[in-house]
Amino acid sequence: MTKYKKLIIDILKFFLSILIYLIIITLLSNFNLLSYKVVSVISLIFMALLFMINGIKIGKLSTKRGYLTGLITGLVLVILLLILSLIFNSLPTLKSWLYYLVLIFSSTLGGMIGINKKK
Repeated sequence: MTKYKKLIIDILKFFLSILIYLIIITLLSNFNLLSYKVVSVISLIFMALLFMINGIKIGKLSTKRGYLTGLITGLVLVILLLILSLIFNSLPTLKSWLYYLVLIFSSTLGGMIGINKKK
């Protein structure tokens, strides 16, 4: 039970981090401190790092096959992000599918790093 509790807490921390990031980036954009292209690049880097950190945390919890754990975690989080985007009437485009693939790859890589860091 405690393993699942830690998993849920990690996912909640993940979404809280995204919320804090979104508030900060929105404030910077509203005051015209950052252009749209800069925000897009920062967003990709931040989300990829966040997915990788989450994959590392989950990989440390797993006993074997860290890549699979990271892949499943990345898929679950991307599905949640897709559901949220559909709720807010944003249909996925080719660009967003590539973005989600980068996030899944980042989480998978994090799972591989996490399982190896555990030893």
